[in-house]
Amino acid sequence: MASTSFDTLAAARALEAAGVDRKQAEAHANALRQAATADRDDLATKADLIDLRDALRSELATIRWAIGLLAALVFAIGLRVFGVI
Repeated sequence: MASTSFDTLAAARALEAAGVDRKQAEAHANALRQAATADRDDLATKADLIDLRDALRSELATIRWAIGLLAALVFAIGLRVFGVI
């Protein structure tokens, strides 16, 4: 993944110009740099979400099939219990 460039010196100077203490401005600039350049490998991509959607659809199809089979069995047992078959 491409790295993001962040100019901490420019950020600190902008914060100082806005009236923030130098030490605090440097701390804020470093925190912003860390946030801007954080490792993004753990973030879900669009492809990850599509794969998850497809897997969930497959699982739901299996669950629907199983519920249908169970309903048919319960119906058949009900017919047998009440002497229809």
